[in-house]
Amino acid sequence: MQWGGAGAVGLLAALAAMPAAAQPAPSAYDLAFVAEFEQACVPGRLGYQTSLDAARDAGWTPTTADAHPELAAVMAVGEAAALDPELEATFAYTVHAKSIEGLPHFLVVSTTSAVISDPDDPWIQTGCYLYNFDATSPLDPAPVTALIGNPISATREGEGATSVIWGPPCPMPMTGDTYLSYIAEGSPLTAQVPMTGIALNFTTTALAEGEPVPEPYC
Repeated sequence: MQWGGAGAVGLLAALAAMPAAAQPAPSAYDLAFVAEFEQACVPGRLGYQTSLDAARDAGWTPTTADAHPELAAVMAVGEAAALDPELEATFAYTVHAKSIEGLPHFLVVSTTSAVISDPDDPWIQTGCYLYNFDATSPLDPAPVTALIGNPISATREGEGATSVIWGPPCPMPMTGDTYLSYIAEGSPLTAQVPMTGIALNFTTTALAEGEPVPEPYC
């Protein structure tokens, strides 16, 4: 049977009047993961030392990248990518560990410096990355949307992986895009990104000395 004309309009009107299917609420783990990211990564995001202080205030304990083989591999790739000789780039990071909902997690706070034009005024960014290498399913993005204050900009799925991206967060000036990624065991993408599990991260442009903290965008 084909629907057309008034029949189609009537069907569409009936469907529009139906209540939307309820979305499952984020799990306790999803909420806890994003809450830990917020507590560790948001308060000090405008500088490297302030980010380290915030992470430790949130209960994260310093450790090393060798604490987990996938973390060591990820950091090796990240360091190689960050050290661009043409930009006189520098890269440093500190690794922290903490249990969330009974599972081991790792938090990386990084600082990258690059000379764009003036050697006396390098571009400095602070990164904050939260990892669960044991995750076997993607994180619900809803708690991240609530934290960022913006809708999702893009979602990509395929080859055993999911990536969700948000634009710069309205309440957090100087912070760039936010990335939530999941890579399953056996995904071919591990040849490029040597990890499995969940990662949530953003980077923030550091304030110059004496520069006032900008007002939120909203």
